[in-house]
Amino acid sequence: MKQEKSPAVRFIKSSGIFFVGNVLSKAIVFFMLPVYTKYIVPADYGYYDLSITYITVISSMFFFDVWTSVMRFMYDSSNRDYKYRVIQSGWHIFGLSSLGYAALGTVLLCFTDIRYLGWVLLYGLVSNIQSMYDFIARGFGKNVAFAVSGILNTLITVLLNLVFIVKLGYDFSALYISAIIGNSVQVAFLEIQIRVLSKSHFQKRDRALTKQMFCYTLPLCVNSVSYWLLTSFNRIVINANMGNAANGIYAIGNKFGAIISLVTGCFIYAWQDVSFSRSVDDESNGSFYSKACRQYLLFLGVGTALLLPVLNILFPFLVDPSYGEAKGTIPLFLLVAIAAAYSTFVGNIFYALKDTKIIFQSMVVSCLLNLALCYPLIRWLGLNGANLAIFLSFLLNIAIRAVILKKQIDFHTAVKTLWGLAVWISVSAVFYLFCSWITNAVWLAVSLSVAWIIFRDGIKSIWSGLKKERRV
Repeated sequence: MKQEKSPAVRFIKSSGIFFVGNVLSKAIVFFMLPVYTKYIVPADYGYYDLSITYITVISSMFFFDVWTSVMRFMYDSSNRDYKYRVIQSGWHIFGLSSLGYAALGTVLLCFTDIRYLGWVLLYGLVSNIQSMYDFIARGFGKNVAFAVSGILNTLITVLLNLVFIVKLGYDFSALYISAIIGNSVQVAFLEIQIRVLSKSHFQKRDRALTKQMFCYTLPLCVNSVSYWLLTSFNRIVINANMGNAANGIYAIGNKFGAIISLVTGCFIYAWQDVSFSRSVDDESNGSFYSKACRQYLLFLGVGTALLLPVLNILFPFLVDPSYGEAKGTIPLFLLVAIAAAYSTFVGNIFYALKDTKIIFQSMVVSCLLNLALCYPLIRWLGLNGANLAIFLSFLLNIAIRAVILKKQIDFHTAVKTLWGLAVWISVSAVFYLFCSWITNAVWLAVSLSVAWIIFRDGIKSIWSGLKKERRV
């Protein structure tokens, strides 16, 4: 009889699959920075980034992050008919949301003269459909199909950007068009793999399930808007106070912070698989989630300490001199990224416990702090002020969630680990900002040695578990 995978082994294997689909594919986009910064001026890239910011919050308001609800409810049963009923209910919510989205888009097209508005609206809709398919595929456990579709999407998007921008001389509108086509191909690929439309269409409509899912997902709408206000509203403030060019530089700096998000994304996906499958009433939840969060925090902190000297060395090769100011923003971008990633990791515990109210309540409080801090800090520190406001707000968000989890499941925060990582990252940031590439290379070697000492036993344990599973 086949043994059930341990949570650790399951987590690592899922993370590996998501790494291929998420990190490696998105890394290709990251290495497109030399093309973007050479052929697109900061003001145009700033406009593009701001338009994506706006369409993201509009999508969050209309679509409620319904895809998260779909995946969570799919985990409630292994029965395929039930899963397809969940999907059908999710599409009913999505369809009503699309009507509202289309109505708003029609009004904007008729009464405004926003540049490339049609492409922006289509980008938003297709991205939402792609999110639905991504989460449905993961709800069926089709992680390999999800990974392959992500790579396919990225390769097509990058290839089209090269053709449109470099060969045909398109302006930044190519970024919208390429993404729309890439997302559409990914959706088509996943439809062939899991047949969402053909099978869920014939399920009997379950009004009670649809209502239950809507009640679950409604707080996520507020949470998404609050998350946008926390992470993206500052770009509007930058644009208003410093102009599109400054926003373009900020957007490029954000690409480096996104490295953390790309790497941690695979762990978030794997964590959802593990946490969503646990019982809400499991008495070991407190120790399980505390240990998992400590390990994740350790991974985030060590990864950031290692990444800073690497970026110091690579930055001149990746970014055109016209975007050179972005270099000084990267340390705080990385801090924002690890705070956001850890907040999301902890937040998924509430998803697993089906207590989404806490998620949006903590996010609302955090975004209010960001709104209070962003204007004065941006005027005082410029682009770094925007990131400092976000970072402090995420720290508050994490603190609120940790305190509530302590009461609910006896969750423990790794305070000693946090302080040790803070010192290590601070030293890396000083070397990054004020020292030569040679000094950063030496510090990287030292940091790698320390990282090996920290993770050596864990790596050996995981490797032994994988070998044992292979023999079963």
